[in-house]
Amino acid sequence: MREIGSFEITRYSYDLVDNEPKIVISMVKVLDKKGKYIKFAKLKEIEPYLCLYPVTFKSFSDLEKKINQLNIFD
Repeated sequence: MREIGSFEITRYSYDLVDNEPKIVISMVKVLDKKGKYIKFAKLKEIEPYLCLYPVTFKSFSDLEKKINQLNIFD
């Protein structure tokens, strides 16, 4: 069994929840120490481990577009 090296948030959205801006995570990829795919995991399964490993987001450009559309920082 390969050792976990990091998590990659591959599917997420930026929404207003209770009138507060939030990042809603819907898919997490588990990677080994070499950055190779191990499996996709449910957030509730890995939530306790998020603070133990590096976490990256697949693409920031989609999130940035959504922020600009909402105009919440203007």
